[in-house]
Amino acid sequence: MSFTTDIKKELVNHGAGLAAKQKKAAISAFIKTSGIVGVKDGLPSFFIVSETENVAEFFTNAFFEVFGTELYITSATMDRMSGRDKLLLQCPPAKAEEVMKELGLAKKTGELREGISTSLVKEDESKIAYAIGAFLGGGSCTLPSESGKTGYHLEIVFSERKTARDFCDLLEELELIPHLIERKETFVVYVKSKEVISDFLSIIGADNALKKLSALVEKRDKANRSNRAQNCMAGNADKTAIAAVKQVVALEKLTKWSGYNDLSEELKVVAAARLENPTKSLQELANDLKISKSCLNHRIRRLLELTDKIEK
Repeated sequence: MSFTTDIKKELVNHGAGLAAKQKKAAISAFIKTSGIVGVKDGLPSFFIVSETENVAEFFTNAFFEVFGTELYITSATMDRMSGRDKLLLQCPPAKAEEVMKELGLAKKTGELREGISTSLVKEDESKIAYAIGAFLGGGSCTLPSESGKTGYHLEIVFSERKTARDFCDLLEELELIPHLIERKETFVVYVKSKEVISDFLSIIGADNALKKLSALVEKRDKANRSNRAQNCMAGNADKTAIAAVKQVVALEKLTKWSGYNDLSEELKVVAAARLENPTKSLQELANDLKISKSCLNHRIRRLLELTDKIEK
């Protein structure tokens, strides 16, 4: 089961508890994302298309609760791309114009309305219900672990630019920042930030999906922290090895210097220890010599300074 399916299943259960006014907003959004709105025989009309049986059942029940009439199935075909049954639901023609006006899909004059009716989404609860209906109709969300995906992505597809723009404004009023692009004659509202996706799931009440997302984010962040630590350790190890090689090369030259035997015993001991243990870190070498790391570092620096003078 995909993450999108998980979210939609949870929203269907959550949506059953919406008030009638909020269900209106959800139905309107569902029609805007998965419906066909037009004029038939001179009157406003609409169809709803759904590939998900439980989603279709939810909106059929919600429609009956709000308007006291049933949507009926006009056709059921197999979608060749998805392999799913595609249901085409229609409102009874005698009720269509009245329903569309109440859902903000048609104006009082009967003309079709573009965008989202502000009267439908005045309160935050109705805005949230609209977001729920929009996701159920045209939403999807993928995580990095799904189908080789490398990032987080949530989107809702609209057939109309004005509605997509209004939906962006609606999300901003809920303190979510989306993006809008045009894709093959559709308009896609999307977010890629895992933080914004988390906020969206929280707002629409998809708590179980939010927990799954949070667990994945924590797992990936932990893995990324571990990788950064390992890369840092590897980088430090490389730097240590390079420094050790430079010290050995310099000390080999110093031991051939005529004045080497005149050096203090402490410096000669350090030089000999480094030449005998070229791969050891400064800390390991300091432990062998029973001196502090800073003391060892000071003596090696003194030896390297002498080598520079000899070469000059």
